[in-house]
Amino acid sequence: MATAHAVSTFGSFLNLVALGLFVLHLTGSTVQTGVFIAARLAAGFLTGPVAGRLAARHRRPYLMIGADLLAAGMLVLLVTVPAGARTPVLYGLAVALGAGQTLWGVAMRAHLPTMVGADRLTRANGLVVTLRSVGMLLGFASAGVLVGWLGYHVAFLVDAATYLLSALLLLPVARRAPAADRPAPTTGRPTVAARAPGRFGLLRAVAPVVPAMIAVRAADAFGSASHNIGLPVYATLVRPDSPATFAATFTTAWAAGSLLAGRWAARRAKRSGRGPTELPFGVATCLMSVCFVLAFTGLPVWLLVPVTLAAGAADGYAEISYTTRLQAVDADLRPRLFGFASAAQNAGFGLGMIVCAALLDRFPPLPVVGAAHGLALAVALVFLVAHVRLRTAARRQPAEVAP
Repeated sequence: MATAHAVSTFGSFLNLVALGLFVLHLTGSTVQTGVFIAARLAAGFLTGPVAGRLAARHRRPYLMIGADLLAAGMLVLLVTVPAGARTPVLYGLAVALGAGQTLWGVAMRAHLPTMVGADRLTRANGLVVTLRSVGMLLGFASAGVLVGWLGYHVAFLVDAATYLLSALLLLPVARRAPAADRPAPTTGRPTVAARAPGRFGLLRAVAPVVPAMIAVRAADAFGSASHNIGLPVYATLVRPDSPATFAATFTTAWAAGSLLAGRWAARRAKRSGRGPTELPFGVATCLMSVCFVLAFTGLPVWLLVPVTLAAGAADGYAEISYTTRLQAVDADLRPRLFGFASAAQNAGFGLGMIVCAALLDRFPPLPVVGAAHGLALAVALVFLVAHVRLRTAARRQPAEVAP
């Protein structure tokens, strides 16, 4: 499953670059390009709760296979339709990719505990993050080469092939899916999910730590939108002779840091038998925001690379901590919880893209990135303070009630 995720991630980052360039090439309009990105983000946001319910009722590997096949089919359709029909197909593709990526991620994270068991979750999540970072690096690197040398059509067909390969890799996983992945019976004693209906009932069932972590992750997504949309502008300002080289250096260092975090977390969990806790999650989120702001302060390349590497490592470790903690909730709640968490992150990222794009028209990248990541830093610090106070109170309580 981790290999399939890496292959699917490669395809996602390949089309993230290639499709953005293609929409601009086809329409000649930055507004149309923005609408395409917005449609993809909106589809991912709206699919979150639906994906959680689907993952709770159906075999999750088959949902992932279906998402891959839909993406591959839409990409082939984009290549084969007449030129006049490509614009509506593009928007259908945006919806398919946004919804499919959300469904794939929710199903994978909900299914992973049934495959590896609670004692190996951190190692498994570390491996997923490691291979995803490799796929991300290759996707970014190959997009320009495929589009520049072979053209858009070949790039889209290669992209479709990655989704087909991902679906093929998932077939053995689907056949070996354990009984825990099958829909729960509707008779007998109500499940935890049934006793906590609705979105607010779900959050009450896992309160207070998990909803607070989801809020931190949504704020983190808002901050991440700022450096994603601000990087092309910043690269043009600091390296007007070669902005693409600067952007490639930045993203490569970030992805390499995420890769290192995945490997380190997996090895640490293997040696100690313990996974990350809520406290390292908050600390890693703070470190990530600080490092991303520093990366936009005009550092020389020899200093920019380790700072961005540290940002990627902190980002990767925060993701591993976050995912492992959400996977620890009751199995009946897990799919819906990941659906809600995915919607929250997509909402944070989408809102960040809109707000930061508007701000970049008036302000340079540093204050925009500083403000967005400053918000994420503030939310993470509040989480850390509250978490430490709750832990301190919990430790004192037994001593106070002791005879």
